[in-house]
Amino acid sequence: MADSDGLAWRVLPLTVADQQVHLDYGQRLLAAPVPPPPTLYWSQAQSRGLVLGFSQKASQLNVEALRRLDLPLYQRQAGGTAVLVGPELLALDVFLPPGHPLILTDVVESYRWLGETWVAALARLGVTVRLVLPAEARAQQALLKQPATAAREAVLRRACYGALSPYEVVALDRRKIVGLTMVRRRTGSLLQAGLLLRWEVEPLAFVLGQTAEEQALLRSELPRRAVGLEALAGRTIAVAEVISAFELALSALSFPQLPAKYFPSPAET
Repeated sequence: MADSDGLAWRVLPLTVADQQVHLDYGQRLLAAPVPPPPTLYWSQAQSRGLVLGFSQKASQLNVEALRRLDLPLYQRQAGGTAVLVGPELLALDVFLPPGHPLILTDVVESYRWLGETWVAALARLGVTVRLVLPAEARAQQALLKQPATAAREAVLRRACYGALSPYEVVALDRRKIVGLTMVRRRTGSLLQAGLLLRWEVEPLAFVLGQTAEEQALLRSELPRRAVGLEALAGRTIAVAEVISAFELALSALSFPQLPAKYFPSPAET
């Protein structure tokens, strides 16, 4: 699709920087006086940190664990719960300007195309995964209302990858590998995806569990809730290989073609 259509993707190179750089750049996309073109922004945090969802409180964390692990805290504008960022996670921000055809009236359905693209991308890497359908996500959420499972689910949901949302991506055994979230404003939509390269449970269990019992639950159950790409693939997969697979999948799904040229990293501007 021609650039004059205003739908050609602007693809930014992978940026490795402090997590706050990535969070700030997403907000700059949404706050720009003139909305930018559709943008893919790949990122990794330079060092480990814990990113909380918009309404998640730092007071709910294990303060002593945070101190001992020396984990910096960040807060994102999107919903959801805690994500451990660092070399084990590859993040993708997708900015869509107002009026873009991928911004649907149905907020839930607006995630579908992104989940489908990830499924296709991972298939290119030899990894078979599937989408979480809305009914499946609702069924898991309903466990919060059942006396027998409510307390357990509430603890596991402190971690983003401990719960399912519609059109996220899971292995065939239901372990989550790609998490999704979104910020919608009049100035555009920012969809965010996090691909687990490796699933590190211990730091999350230590920080999110306020008692020894909660930590034990997180240690035993989080490995059953999520999985890293390398474990699922049975091999080491370079980040560049993942990015290439995603961009090829995006082009193949009949969305506007990706441009050949890349743009300066936000960390360099």
